[in-house]
Amino acid sequence: MPDTLLFIHGTGVRKSGFDQTMALLRKGFEGKLPIEIEGVCWGPDLGVNVDDEAIKQVLPLTAAKADEIGPEEIGMKAALWAELLRDPLLELRMASMRPPAQADQNAAMPGVQTPDIAMTNMVADVAQKVSDPLPGEVRAQDIRQAALWLLKEPLLASAAAAAGDPLDTDLVNAVARAIVAKALVGYRNEVGTGPSALYVADERDELVRKIVGLFPGTKGLGSWLWDGVKSMAEGVATYYGRDRRTGLMNGVSPGVGDILLYERRGDDILAAIEKKIVGLAEQKKRVVVLGHSLGGIMMVDLLSRARQAGRLPVEKLITVGSQAPVLFKFDALGTMRLKQALPAGAPYRPWLNIFDRNDFLSFCSSRAFPGVTDGIEDFEIASNVPFPEAHSAYFRQSAFYEKITQSWPK
Repeated sequence: MPDTLLFIHGTGVRKSGFDQTMALLRKGFEGKLPIEIEGVCWGPDLGVNVDDEAIKQVLPLTAAKADEIGPEEIGMKAALWAELLRDPLLELRMASMRPPAQADQNAAMPGVQTPDIAMTNMVADVAQKVSDPLPGEVRAQDIRQAALWLLKEPLLASAAAAAGDPLDTDLVNAVARAIVAKALVGYRNEVGTGPSALYVADERDELVRKIVGLFPGTKGLGSWLWDGVKSMAEGVATYYGRDRRTGLMNGVSPGVGDILLYERRGDDILAAIEKKIVGLAEQKKRVVVLGHSLGGIMMVDLLSRARQAGRLPVEKLITVGSQAPVLFKFDALGTMRLKQALPAGAPYRPWLNIFDRNDFLSFCSSRAFPGVTDGIEDFEIASNVPFPEAHSAYFRQSAFYEKITQSWPK
């Protein structure tokens, strides 16, 4: 009888996704291992299935009136600041893409500062002038440090050159937002902490106006940069806006719901997987289990817990893109507790754990469990694709199949 690779899928996967991965596995191992490939498609029957009507019942009624909501109201400002808190230099990057407004000013004239030098001097003045108290509970020290940080960024000079006038309204406001965003990023260490400017938009905007007021009077109508920034923010706002909430909820509810369902009521899923394993063993087949994402968590839980009938007949556990190690550190696994002695034989071994550092949902296992020094191997795949695509890219990587082939039980 040939060996069997039993695939256990992760969260949010339904029949089409399961079938696609099974096809990839069969193609990937073709000519490499004389094995059968089977799986447990638990998602459609045992996972979460929520229809549109159920989602509508838990959404605010305004979600049904999205066509009446203007760009500002659907979160254009929220979207802009979400991006600025990821990259405080965002607007200055956009400004720098414009050719210098007055190329003939690249050569400094006697007694006249070029826009880049003038802007650098003004930001340095802001760092000296700013003082407490400031709106939004932000400390002057943090604004000062943010301004000094900005002085070291080449984008400040290139954005000023693009504007052609250091007192351009768009430019000064973008610089002020960059300073405030950099200061606020430093407070985002723990959810719920930090100054009120992180949580009250009016106070954040007042802080920006305060910083703008530390510059000399601005000039211009402010449209060459702001129009582009506004268009970008309106586009991003489609991901934050209330008019997309129903679609977003429908898109993520199976994934999030599967995790919550497993954590509270996962016994039916584990029972189905256990039944499949036992059935294969009764056919005298050696079983290697491959669990992806939540499927890996399930298998670590299932194979590591005691059974009256003895250890499940599995030759090897393979997890890919698994959160089991970090859940153990959170004391959130179903079988093993963080501050208790590990049960005999737990965690299950031999265990091959495959991860990709671009997959933010994958973690290393070999160092995670106290006192366990052998039997767990971590193996890195370099997909070179970004998250979240990296979380599902394993099944398309030749190194994935080569590693499993090489480490197949003798």
